[in-house]
Amino acid sequence: MKRFFSLLLVFLTLSTFLFAQEEEETNEDEVYVYSPNGAGDQFLKISLGAAFPLNFKGQLGTGGKASLGYFRFLTETLAVGGELSASYNVSIGEKVLVMIPITFGAMFQPYIGRFEFPLYAEIGVANQTWQNLEIFPSFATKLSAGAYFRITDAVSVGLSTDFFWIPEWFRDSSKNFNGLFETAEIGLRYHF
Repeated sequence: MKRFFSLLLVFLTLSTFLFAQEEEETNEDEVYVYSPNGAGDQFLKISLGAAFPLNFKGQLGTGGKASLGYFRFLTETLAVGGELSASYNVSIGEKVLVMIPITFGAMFQPYIGRFEFPLYAEIGVANQTWQNLEIFPSFATKLSAGAYFRITDAVSVGLSTDFFWIPEWFRDSSKNFNGLFETAEIGLRYHF
């Protein structure tokens, strides 16, 4: 019986070598590459700036713009989302043009280190109010470009510019007008 237990003990000891895991080799030369965004990451954006009318022949002055946006990344550099904006411009007759566009689209954002360069293309509708005339829905398109610096993993700040095309189309085509606006903004983004 002693011999049986001795053989069993030796057998069990040797069998542990069969099931032992080999130690994985670690490569100490591996370098971590910083990637600020990945699929599923999101951000909220708030911005304030100036709105410049481009084709009003001096009849409309510089105004202001505020916007709030949300985007979700599909890949490291591609995101989809939308933005709600509100802008105003004052005419030389002290009348106020108010526009509230709601746009949806895509953003392509290359980056270099902590600097991010978002490029947006969006389409949507706008509500326009001028004197006693309210136009809804108006077609609205927007192209944007910006440069942001990622202060922390959750916060980035930067500058951007938007090009808006908001046409006014009427049954009487002689009254149609293409409103073109350029903006300059400072923005804050919260990433989560």
